[in-house]
Amino acid sequence: MMISRAVAVLLMLVTTASYAFGKCPASATKCDYTRLGTLEYIWGQEIKDKQSRILLNGIEIFKNDSSQIGWDQDGWFYSDDKGMGDMSKFVVYYDLNEPRQITKDLYLYRAYRIFDFSGEEVVISNEFYPHEVWNIDIDWASWGKKNAVIAFKDGSRFKYESGHVTMIDDGSETGESE
Repeated sequence: MMISRAVAVLLMLVTTASYAFGKCPASATKCDYTRLGTLEYIWGQEIKDKQSRILLNGIEIFKNDSSQIGWDQDGWFYSDDKGMGDMSKFVVYYDLNEPRQITKDLYLYRAYRIFDFSGEEVVISNEFYPHEVWNIDIDWASWGKKNAVIAFKDGSRFKYESGHVTMIDDGSETGESE
């Protein structure tokens, strides 16, 4: 009787551990959980075609020419349930394989998009990046159900609404540019 209980407990532990580890496939660099399902990040630096990918429930929803991709983990997300799980909106960054020339002297190495899971289907915004382009982090974000404002440490600010991101301040007047 005691042995069968021990075997039953062991089987439960193995099954629970297998389920927990089985949620994020080995091919994914990282997984997050949104209200629409499991999001998998696959870094381009780790696969042959050098294309980073994001999959939702195993189906590719985004791909680009970048070495790394992921959501900005410094708290720049919105969740309807105010917890980390079931994120509704968040900023995704990607580090480009080849720098993109923006102006004569400026090159883009990292770009951002907002992924919005608050509706029935995922909405992926247009690409945006801070005014100063090089090595500028997000300073703060203000999330709402309908829109958001994202500010970078160079003073540039962006508004997200209805799937589109627009620059509302380039930061040049704030004196915050580095």
